[in-house]
Amino acid sequence: MYIVEDTLAMLGAVVLLTTASLFYDKSDEVPTVEVPVVVVDRVPSFYEIAQRETHCLATNMYFEARGESFEGKKAVAFVTLNRVESDSFPNDVCSVVYQAQYSSWWKENKDRLVPIRNKCQFSWYCDGKSDSIRNTTEYENLYRLASEVIVGKHKDNTGGAEYYHADHVYPEWRLAFNKTAKIDSHIFYRI
Repeated sequence: MYIVEDTLAMLGAVVLLTTASLFYDKSDEVPTVEVPVVVVDRVPSFYEIAQRETHCLATNMYFEARGESFEGKKAVAFVTLNRVESDSFPNDVCSVVYQAQYSSWWKENKDRLVPIRNKCQFSWYCDGKSDSIRNTTEYENLYRLASEVIVGKHKDNTGGAEYYHADHVYPEWRLAFNKTAKIDSHIFYRI
């Protein structure tokens, strides 16, 4: 199992049955997903932590692999979780997904964390495009798959990969790693 094993063992069945709470702004019909916020006066419940981690994983799968096959979507989820398990990356899903270099100007002048373009672990987060989830049906399916991957229902189809890139690009870093798989339009690597 990944993330916090004790937490997931207790919440496995609950997470599998849970889907994200979607709220619609009637003015534009674009859904937004409510993610629990940590309140200073209390510790978040295991359920809230599991729901937030599942949301982050599903969001990453949505933007990185929504056009891929089931195996391709699952592969992106496993790369994310393999990074959580690695000493080279943060130790929770949301921190891995949103790992980036942030603009100091935005922080100092606007008190906002804004990622620097093309300086993120996952390109969708800092490509300058909208990060709004518009296809709620696809997101709900990915949320379900994310929860299944988190609780160990599926096996890693990437060979333990922590990195991947689209098959139409040739980043220099690929030469330093071992290729483990090609699934749909992504090539996967590990150290």
